[in-house]
Amino acid sequence: MRKLALLTILIASASNLLLADFSFSGVNEFKYIYANRILEQRSYFSDKLQFQMQFNQFRAGIKYDFYRPRFDKFALLTEKNENYFDEYYLQYESDHWFAQAGTFSAVIGTGMVLHNFYDEDFENDSRLIGGYLNPVYDKWQLQLFGGLMESDDPNLKDEYDQVGAFDSKIYLTDELSFGGSYVMHRERLYNEDSDFNDRRVYAGKLNYSSSFFDLKAEYAASKDDDDLEGTAIYSNITSYLGKITLIGAYKNYENFNVRISDLPVANHSGQQLEHSWDPGRDEEGLMGEVRYLPNYENEFVINYAGGWNSNFKVKQSDFYSEYKHDFESWSIKAEYAALEQLNKENANSWYKEITPNLTFDFMLKDNPILVKTEYQYKEEDKLSGSQSHFEPRLQTDIAFGNYSFSLTVENQLGKSDAPEDGDDGEYWIGGEMAITISSEFNLIGGITGKIISSFLQNSDIRIFAGKEKGGIVCRNGVCKNQAEFEGVRLNITTTF
Repeated sequence: MRKLALLTILIASASNLLLADFSFSGVNEFKYIYANRILEQRSYFSDKLQFQMQFNQFRAGIKYDFYRPRFDKFALLTEKNENYFDEYYLQYESDHWFAQAGTFSAVIGTGMVLHNFYDEDFENDSRLIGGYLNPVYDKWQLQLFGGLMESDDPNLKDEYDQVGAFDSKIYLTDELSFGGSYVMHRERLYNEDSDFNDRRVYAGKLNYSSSFFDLKAEYAASKDDDDLEGTAIYSNITSYLGKITLIGAYKNYENFNVRISDLPVANHSGQQLEHSWDPGRDEEGLMGEVRYLPNYENEFVINYAGGWNSNFKVKQSDFYSEYKHDFESWSIKAEYAALEQLNKENANSWYKEITPNLTFDFMLKDNPILVKTEYQYKEEDKLSGSQSHFEPRLQTDIAFGNYSFSLTVENQLGKSDAPEDGDDGEYWIGGEMAITISSEFNLIGGITGKIISSFLQNSDIRIFAGKEKGGIVCRNGVCKNQAEFEGVRLNITTTF
């Protein structure tokens, strides 16, 4: 009996010690959408649950996605019910070593050579399923990884590309480092002659940092089984001259329009050379920026970038300026942006966009308020004719403790046949309310409020109702046309 009691005590003590080293965390994102669309399906539910467990230097995690059905914000396509494990992984991390097996993201340098990740903006997934190893020491570090990447070819459902990479970085001094990379991308093909097209990439990079300037430079060369050769060059320098900061960037890409690359655009707007021109196919460009801070109250910014292809038939001009002044209890910011794009290579089109805006940020008692006004002008000349119109826009944000509210009103003055634009005189009005619920916050008074608040502790709730204008959405030189939205969105994100 005594032995049994002692064994019970030992097991209980060991269990308590073991559980003390375990930690659990997670995020749950619930979303409901009601969309006033031409489709019969108008209600959409989704839930994404992410769970992670940690024990000493080990972490394990899973993420499960549930859609009934999945909402397509870019096009009115057939939408299906989906549910699947979005990611699963096991990690080990110490002072000098990091290792992961399962689903992971990876990046080399700026992403020009390789960037595998899930793009929230475009809902594109290039993450890998495989293994990742990253030793980091004082004078050197390595990345070694390989895995499967789901094919983006609609004819190759449940088929995978293969990606493997080696990346090194060596510090010659505290200020100077260089490195080299090798990437093998085996792209799955939809034909009977060959299963894969192998593309090999060799790359080098240089980084220098000092109190006077910072310099980053990358070069990459590629060749595939079809003997298609590609090159990519990107460099960026930032100089510090007292109250003035100078920034310069240069890009040159040829036949580098591949899925695993995330090419820096070297312009302020983040737009590609021209909307019908593939990023990385054939482009070169320069960007320069002057930032002047004479004191703590004022800031001046001027940025200009130019881009072109090899025969100068595709061009881009991108200008941005900003002035900001901080008063004691409020601030004002004036911005002016002008974008011009020309394509005489394959589209015979010209596009111009001018966007001045004014932003006021102030306090009303203890409540922050932001008011932003914009008066955008768009002009386009193409084979079907010339068109121009204005898009005035007003946005107001206000916060009261754990609550915040936003109202946006936008109007179109003039005709346009672009898919992202509306009709002459059309209005888009939408409002959003956000609530942050902490452990000490009660959503409403009484017993009911305490129960709801307890259930939603550590949650952010966002509710949108109204109409949002569609438009071109760009990220790192890749642009898509996002469809107009009219309806209601509810997002509840809870951490635990």
